[in-house]
Order: sequence, then structure tokens, then C-alpha cells
Amino acid sequence: MEAQHPAFGLDKISSQSRLDFAEKAFTVFSLLFFMGIFGFGPDDAETGVIPSFVITLIRYSTYGTTILLLAFRINNTLKTAFSNKWVLCLISFISISFLWSQDPSTTIDVIWKELIPMFLLSLYMASRFTIEQQFSLAVQAFIIAFFFSVLLAVAMPGIGIHQTGAYEGSLKGAFGDKNRFGASAATLLIALFMLKNYAEEKQGWAFMLFLFCFATLVVSSSITALVLSVVSLFLVSLYQRFKWLGKKSVLLVNIFTLLSISFFYVIVSSWIEILTFLGRDPTLSARTLIWNYVITTKIPPHPYLGYGKGAFWSSERLTSGFEYAAFHIPSHSHNGFLDLILEAGLIGFALFLIVWITAYIRSVRLAYNFKKASYLWPSIFLSMMILFNIFESYLVLLPNVNWVLFIALALSLSQKPFCLRASH
Repeated sequence: MEAQHPAFGLDKISSQSRLDFAEKAFTVFSLLFFMGIFGFGPDDAETGVIPSFVITLIRYSTYGTTILLLAFRINNTLKTAFSNKWVLCLISFISISFLWSQDPSTTIDVIWKELIPMFLLSLYMASRFTIEQQFSLAVQAFIIAFFFSVLLAVAMPGIGIHQTGAYEGSLKGAFGDKNRFGASAATLLIALFMLKNYAEEKQGWAFMLFLFCFATLVVSSSITALVLSVVSLFLVSLYQRFKWLGKKSVLLVNIFTLLSISFFYVIVSSWIEILTFLGRDPTLSARTLIWNYVITTKIPPHPYLGYGKGAFWSSERLTSGFEYAAFHIPSHSHNGFLDLILEAGLIGFALFLIVWITAYIRSVRLAYNFKKASYLWPSIFLSMMILFNIFESYLVLLPNVNWVLFIALALSLSQKPFCLRASH
């Protein structure tokens, strides 16, 4: 009997390893789903290559599996959920926006199919995986999405490359447009840069993939993503240079603020010259016209509560007027913060700011105390989140992997054992 104990122990370890692998594979698959890569198809096609019923099956399968996994570890789930009450307030506030929505049926549909599943996946990631593991899983998902996109562009250019419109000839891969591909590739680019330079064991493969990713980003013609990638790379270097100053950490904040203001000043003061040099319209593809119309005309009627989750841009009645103010009706405002205000009002935007600022402060503290790429990831991701949402709408676009990662990090950084560890 005693001789069987070691074998039983090995079986238990093997079973646990298989379970860990299955959970990580499921998480990567879910992140890919919320990136939207399963909806790939030709430009302006009503449906993607994968039939809609298959997408629906995937959606509810991941939904149900996430619920089961959360229930399996109910104590950790509840502990993690209540570790950050501001996150719960933000999600709850957006979830009840159907009560005042201008299109209740659309809002309920979006909340049920998108918002709640994204939150549950974030909760699962935060309760099940460490930040180091979350970083690894996110990198794996972004790498798969990147190579799949490149493969589509090479093997099926009619799908992977824009064939018509203003983006004709630009690489979009498995994403809906070149900007979403650019944002995904830029995020991967930064993660690879951190792995190459700041991992405990230098990752040689990361440098080769970094160069390939950068070259692909250049040919994708996403100027916004390329510029913001360079800025983000500079931020990573800045953090690494000053994060070990201890009590002098205030210096980092001051330098970051100074550089941000300087960068903003240069951009504003040389607006037309810079954009003309880059071969772009000085109105940033009508973005400034859209922003002005949203701020002056669309936000004032519902400033505090907004129009409801997913209600504004899906309504022809609510979007009327853009054809005159911006010469076309856009699918979003090209600014994540404005779109968040349109959906959840200034109250929802204030809740988001509280969650982001709290998470950012904790992430900077973490970066000061641990010399690991994975612990630098939260502060860099949160910084990139702000930068990217200035010119695109990655806060509210659906599906939205950025929101999943943001909420997962906010919850992970709020857990008491983690905070105590990071503060020492």
C-alpha cells in the first residue's frame, strides 16, 4: 500500500498540471475572442468568414465556462471581486444604464453579451492568475493574433488587407480595420521590448519578433499606432531608468509630467506642419470635427448619465448631424474618453478615472519594487491605455480585450496580500 503513495502523488501533480494548462489555454482563447479576431472577413462584409452561429456558440461557451471556473473557486472569486469596490461601482453603474438608455433593448443586449462576459473573464484572471502569469497569457494571445493576421495578409489578401476605401492597401489582418490591428501590434511590440530588456532571463527570440513586429506595424500604415508605439517605448525606458530611486520617485512623476506636457505642446504648436509631413489631413481624418460636435452638441443633452451602454452610435436618430458637422457619420468618436462619456456620462467617466488612477499608483509602486518585465507591465499598459484612447476608441469598442486586461489588472493590484508585498 505504501508503495502506491508516490505514484498517487505523481498522478495528482500530473492532473493538476493538465488542469493548469487547460485553464491557461482557455484564457488565451478567451482573450483572442475578445480581440475580435474570429470575426475576420472582407471589407464591409455583413458577416465574417466564420458563420455567426459559430461565433454565438463560442461566445456562450466561454461565458458558461468562465462562470463554472469562478464558481469552482467561489471564495477566491468573492475575495477578488470585493477587493476593489470602485471596479464594482463602475461595472454596476454601466450595467444599470439600460434604466435611462435611449435604446434600452440595445443596451441590455450589449450588457448581457459583452460587458458582463468581459467582467467575468477579468474577475477570473485576477482571482486565478498572478500578474506575472497574466502578462504571459496576454503576450501569448497577442502573438497568436499577430501571426494569424500576417498569415491572412499573405495567404488571403482579400481578407487580411483593406481592398477598398480610404484604408485601401493597409494591413488589417484578422481585425476589423488597420487601426485595431495597429493597436494590437503596438501592444505586442511594447511587451516584446520589455521581455528583451527587463526579463530575469533575457529572451533572445523576443528581439527578433520585436523587429518583425515593428516592420509589420510600419507597413500597416497605421501612423497613430506607430507614433504611440515610439512614445510608449520611450516611457518603458523612462520607467527603467528612474524606478529604483526609492523616495526620489517623485522625480519620475515630475519628469513624466514635464515630458508629457512638452510632447503635447510640440504636437499642438506644430499641428499642421507635423501632419503635413506625415502626409495626413490636419484635421486628423475629421477627428477634430467629430470631437467638437460630440462635445458641443451630443454630450450636453445627457451629461451625467449618458445615453446608455451601446446606445448612441447604434441609433440613426442620435447620430444625425454628423453628416454635416464631420461630412460623414462615424462608427465612433475616435476618442475613448468621449465615447465613455456618451455611454455612461460624467458619472461613469469619473468612476473610470478613480479606478484607473488607483490602479496606476499601485502599478508604479509595483514597478519600483520588482525588477521584472511582468511587474513593469501594469504601469506601461495603463499608460498606453490613456495614450491610445486619445485618438481611437478602445475603451468602449466591442469586443474589447483592452477593457478585460484593464479590469483584471485593477482587481489584481487591489488584493491586500499583493499590496502588502508590493509595499515592502
